[in-house]
This record gives sequence, structure tokens and C-alpha cells, in this order.
Amino acid sequence: MSALPGDTIAAISTPPGPGGVALVRLSGPRAMEIADAVFRGARPLLDCPTHTVHHGRVFDAGGAEVDEVLATVLRAPSSYTTEDMIEFGCHGGTMASRRVLDACLAAGARPARQGEFTERAFLGGRIDLVQAEAVADIIAAQTREGLALALGQLEGGLSGRLAELRQTLVDYRAEVEALIDFSDEDIEPATMDAIAALGERAGGVARELLATADYGVAVREGVSVAIVGRPNVGKSTIMNALLKRERAIVTDEPGTTRDVIEETMSVGGIAVRLIDTAGWRDASSAAEVEGVRRARAAAGGADLTLHVLDAGDGVTEEDEEIARALTENDAAWPLVVINKMDVVDDGAEGEALHGIAHAVAISALTGEGLDELRAALERAIVPSHEETPSDDGPVVTNARHVDALMRTEAATVRSLDQLRAGAPADIVAQEIADAADALGDITGETVPEDVLHRVFERFCVGK
Repeated sequence: MSALPGDTIAAISTPPGPGGVALVRLSGPRAMEIADAVFRGARPLLDCPTHTVHHGRVFDAGGAEVDEVLATVLRAPSSYTTEDMIEFGCHGGTMASRRVLDACLAAGARPARQGEFTERAFLGGRIDLVQAEAVADIIAAQTREGLALALGQLEGGLSGRLAELRQTLVDYRAEVEALIDFSDEDIEPATMDAIAALGERAGGVARELLATADYGVAVREGVSVAIVGRPNVGKSTIMNALLKRERAIVTDEPGTTRDVIEETMSVGGIAVRLIDTAGWRDASSAAEVEGVRRARAAAGGADLTLHVLDAGDGVTEEDEEIARALTENDAAWPLVVINKMDVVDDGAEGEALHGIAHAVAISALTGEGLDELRAALERAIVPSHEETPSDDGPVVTNARHVDALMRTEAATVRSLDQLRAGAPADIVAQEIADAADALGDITGETVPEDVLHRVFERFCVGK
């Protein structure tokens, strides 16, 4: 892990635009000095104790008053970054916070990079990389479940479980390395079984964590659902019905939707990005040709497709062509939705559904079958009950963590195979070391610099 930088950074930590208050942050060895160069209050901030708030005004280098502020003093190591920090609470809006920041930069601070405050918290040892990523996940959370999982990781739930796994690997490697001075004849079978049990325990923990990943990654990253079909089958009406508001324009004219329309809803605690697309047909205008192209691209990139049919028309040749195109283009698994059940005769539902797998019959206009459609969406999107983790257990939510845990588990399995096959102890120990190194990639103990950069570039500048 790198040491903390020696310079002092500053940034606006609140979103731009109108608002009641804004926050400008300073962090670094000269934070107090730079703050005192621009702040005028009852006494210098350098003389104030940590975790105290002081009223005053900020002035620029020319002596002009910038804004009335509240200055919060946070001294190292008891701050977010583990460095000296000053936070100026100023009036909201764009100009006041911008001028306060400019005054700090003129006094010797430099502009912070994306995520640099949290990066310094990581480099200072206040949090590990899992917790640092959880900060970004809290900010980006779109559902209660996503927020709850991110808060659990920030509080160290996953980090604690990973620490236990790492200690098991350390113990396992130590026992294996103790075998180097002994020949195979000197080792009792019970001893070998006890050593192997440590490896089995480590591999088991890795597999337990990986079992939560389908659910966790879906909650963290969300899923995309593309609504596709012929023109005028009711795709936009279905989108509006699922959202419970008028998001897409609906008319009786075929081909109303010419572009991709996206909106987010929550299904089973997972953020679902609904994508309404143009009707698939041989288009005549340039705009509709482009709309159809975008519709096909959306279907190809979605996690799930809703293939909408018109109950009054039955299954047409165009519907069959779309179904073939979805298969040929490796589009996501389709859920067939038979819409406009309100226009067919009583008893025709069975005929409309005949021979179609994974079909749900609805009327987006009257609301008939919408609860069944939402339930089908949830079954398709949310992992089964057996795969969904318990409320009190850590959950893996990050694809990067999944990759590292898979490498940990694979190296552990290889070490056990070699141990049981009588391979030299140093070779077995190296596999265990590889397993521990992969685990360190998650928490940041062995992570490469380029990975660190990718993690923190997800953040906003002031966090």
C-alpha cells in the first residue's frame, strides 16, 4: 500500500446547482494553514480543537469577501482521510462554493482528483478497498436493498469474512511449510487430514461467498430489460403500465416510438432499467430505420427481453422472424408477453398462449395480468430463494470481487489436489500463496496500482 501524498487537496463535495448549502473540503498536511489564509473568525482554525465548528467569512487573495461560512475542523488521524481536514459549509448554488474553492486553490491547495478523499482514507488505513468501493455504491444505490448491502460492506461485514478466510489460508500455508523438513514417511495420516481440513475450510468459505454473487451483483449493478416486438403491439403501453406513469408516448399510429426510451423501476429490490424500443419492421424512413437498428442493439445488450405479441393477431410471420433474430443475435432470454387480451373473445386465452413457452397474457390497457407479469419479471431477475443470502450474512456485490474469489477458490482446490497427490510442500505452499494474493486484490493488500485507479475514478471529485 502506498503512503499518503504530501500535498493538500481541495474540492466541492456537493452537487452543482441551486441548493441550501454547499460543502468545500480541504485535506492534507497544510489544510489548517491554507484554511487560515482565507478564513476570518473569532480565532485561527489552527488553534481550534478537532471536531468543532466555527463561524466566519472567507476572503479571496485580493481581500474581497467571498461568503459567510461554517468551518469544521477535523484533525488527523480522526478524520475521514486520516489527514488534517477543513470543511467549509457555505451558501448553496454554483458561485459561492466555486469562489470559496478558488480562494483555497490560490492559497496553496491543488484540485482533488475523482475519489481522492476516499483514496486517502484507504491509503491512511482507515478503510480497506472493499469499504472504499462501498462508499461509491452508497452514492450510486437506486434501491433500498442496494443501499443496505453497501452500508453492510462499509461497516466491514464482508471485510471481516474475508479476514477470516485470509487467516485460514495463512494457517494452512504455515502447516504445509512445516512439512518441508519432513519426509513423507514421517507424516501421520491424521496430520495430513488436519492440514487438508484447513484447505477445505478455506475453499468452502470462498464458495459460500461466491454463492451470494448472482444476487449481490444484480442488486449493485441492476439489470436491463428490453421491450421488443412489431409496431403497435403495445410496447410503450406496457412500459407505462409497469412504471405506473405516462413515460412513453402512446398513439394508435404504428411506429410511434422511433428511439430507445429508458426508465428505471425496482423489482424485488433490484434496479431494473426498462428499455422501450421501436417496432421491428422493414422501415421506410431514415429515422425509423435508425430506430429499428437501435431496438435490435438494445435487445442484444439487455439482460432480459420482453417479446410482445398482439393477442388479436395471433403469432404472425413477423413475430416468428423477431423470435429467430433474438436467438440468432444471442439476445437475452425472452419472456413472451401476449398483450391486448381485452380485444379477444372469452376463452381465447388458451389459444393465444398455445405452444408458447414462458408466456404471460395481459392487457396493458385494462391492467389485466400486470401482477402476473411483474411476478414473472421478478422470477426471471431475482435469484431463487435458495440462492438469496440471509439478511445477516455478507454479500458479494462486485464483479471484481467475484473474479478474485474464483481465483482464490481455484488455487485452494489445486493446493488440495497436490497435497493429496504427494506433491512437494513448497509447490503446495505456492498455490496457497496465490490464493491469498487473489484475496488481497479484494481488500487492497496486493492490488495493482491500475486497479486502484479504476476503482477511484468511479467516484465524484469531492468524495
